[in-house]
Amino acid sequence: MKKTVIFDFDGTLVASRDLAVRLFNELSGTYGYRRIQEEEIPALAALSVPDRLRAIGCPMYKLPSLLFEIKRRYKQAVTELEPVDGMPEVMRELRSRGIRTGILSSNRPDNIRAFLGRGGWDEPDFLFTATNLFGKDRAIRSLLRAERLQPEEALYVGDELRDIEACRRVSLPVAAVTWGYDAEDLLRGAAPDHVLGRPRELLELV
Repeated sequence: MKKTVIFDFDGTLVASRDLAVRLFNELSGTYGYRRIQEEEIPALAALSVPDRLRAIGCPMYKLPSLLFEIKRRYKQAVTELEPVDGMPEVMRELRSRGIRTGILSSNRPDNIRAFLGRGGWDEPDFLFTATNLFGKDRAIRSLLRAERLQPEEALYVGDELRDIEACRRVSLPVAAVTWGYDAEDLLRGAAPDHVLGRPRELLELV
């Protein structure tokens, strides 16, 4: 049995894709890329982050400052967000079984705590944040060291291709969820250890 389950936040625990698209579109004029149309969201979800940015004409060098501004606005809109249906109960059940739970995210800690505090979630055992969009493997290594975990003792649960790629680099087992930001075919193509279509499948897995 796994001792610890590490969760991604946006898209995995919280249904935030619509908000992310809205904030992205609000900033399109400032940063010089085109707005995302609702009908093209499924096609964009099937692309990697670099290909997604190329598709809408957003240069990679603008991404750090763009994400900083999105996260600032995110805090103002956090009351709009809802948890992924069933996830609070799944996390509660994991902890009742003696399994530690934690969150690793590039989102700001104050955004995450504001969401958890108003949603009736059990407090996770740890919250670890990573500021580098493409350095998640380094963040995972730091988290494992801080929590004194071996990769085989834990399971990472995320919704993006970059989650799978980062876990592969550190030999951490990974379960990809199909209800988040990236399309199921894109996730399966990266060969995660598990693919979850419903939150309660995680309880069967661990």
